[in-house]
Amino acid sequence: MFIKIAQKIKSFVADEVLFGTAIVTIGVFISSIFSYLLQFALGHLLSVSDYGTFNALVALANIIGVPAAVLSTSITKISSELKAGDRYDKLTQLFWKLSLMTLLLGLVVSFITFVAKMYLADLLNISNANIISYFSLYLGAVFFSVVPLAYLQGLLRFKAFAFANVLGGGLRFGLPVLFVYLGWRVNGVMLGLFLGMVSAYTANVLLLKKNFRPYDSESVSPLLKKVLLFSLPVLFVNLGLMLLNNLDLILVKRFFSEELSGYYAGAVTVSKVLLFGAGTVSVVMFPQISEAYARNEDYIGKFTKFFMLQTFITVVGVLVFSLFPGLITKVMFGQKFIPSAQYIPLFSIFVGLYVLINFLIMFLLAVGKTGVYKIQIPLIVGQFVLINLYHTSLFDVIWVNIGISLVVLLILSVYSAKVIYSAPQQLKAIAYPQS
Repeated sequence: MFIKIAQKIKSFVADEVLFGTAIVTIGVFISSIFSYLLQFALGHLLSVSDYGTFNALVALANIIGVPAAVLSTSITKISSELKAGDRYDKLTQLFWKLSLMTLLLGLVVSFITFVAKMYLADLLNISNANIISYFSLYLGAVFFSVVPLAYLQGLLRFKAFAFANVLGGGLRFGLPVLFVYLGWRVNGVMLGLFLGMVSAYTANVLLLKKNFRPYDSESVSPLLKKVLLFSLPVLFVNLGLMLLNNLDLILVKRFFSEELSGYYAGAVTVSKVLLFGAGTVSVVMFPQISEAYARNEDYIGKFTKFFMLQTFITVVGVLVFSLFPGLITKVMFGQKFIPSAQYIPLFSIFVGLYVLINFLIMFLLAVGKTGVYKIQIPLIVGQFVLINLYHTSLFDVIWVNIGISLVVLLILSVYSAKVIYSAPQQLKAIAYPQS
């Protein structure tokens, strides 16, 4: 019996899909616990209106930070391809070039946000524009911190990637809460997030040192060009994902009262626990499919395992959040946010659809199908128009999200099936090349 158990454990560890997913899931789950501990703490320490302001700013950061997410995806793909070719010297040189580029980009974004603080404060109904000054620091950090974490993912260093997520999550929890206790309110949250990201960046660079190699100074322009060429269509892909997942929060903050926007933010925060938990499958899947595709190896088997795992986790998550919304809300936020519970069952369906959409998009990007953005953008425009037209209640907003997500998921499923159907002939030609 013990021998069989040992054999099963050995088989599990040897399976790159399952073991990698398990390690990353644990790391990202712990990181998400810190994220939700932050939400939990802020839900208790801040007023309902301040909590709504904080979540609206985070949603805005997610949208403005789309180029950072794009670079992260592109860097992960390029680093996995360089790893496949054993070009660690190029990996090292490219790392420092990209680090300088993202630092400059972060400074520019931070400066523009600071200059536009009065406009942004008016847009989001924020009375104290100084909050935007601290927000600009955090937004700049979103850009310059992407390179090390993307490298850890692309190099398939799943244990280091998991540790980096845990450390970053802990810092982004502890520092903001400390500053809120000192009485700095939302200003303190933004300052703490900025300092936490800077500290995590330093630690992640140290984790990567074992992968750095001496290199001869030569042009990496072809690699940078490859990153940028891949990034351009991916920019629209990530913009579509970020808008689909965050546009509602910004529009709710604009159209509804501060109290209702705070309750909606509570429902969103609770439901997105599912997003952080189930989304780890895509994190592990993307570099493995990308590397297999770069090596002309069979990636269909890997995709099938990941897809089954993703679907199972998503369905179970939606059921849990639909059955126990009140209990989950009380555990996270206490009685103050109990009005949020009524929105959670419906919103969790939207989150589940979003998880599956994100999974299929990441798969398509891994196999070079960057034109997927053409599917997303028209539908996101539809989401914006429909929420502007129909926002009598918060339920109207959620139903718009669900309807748009169903259409996106259906189209992506057909497109993915077409890609998978055409793959076997290509792989057969690779396995049995003609003489």
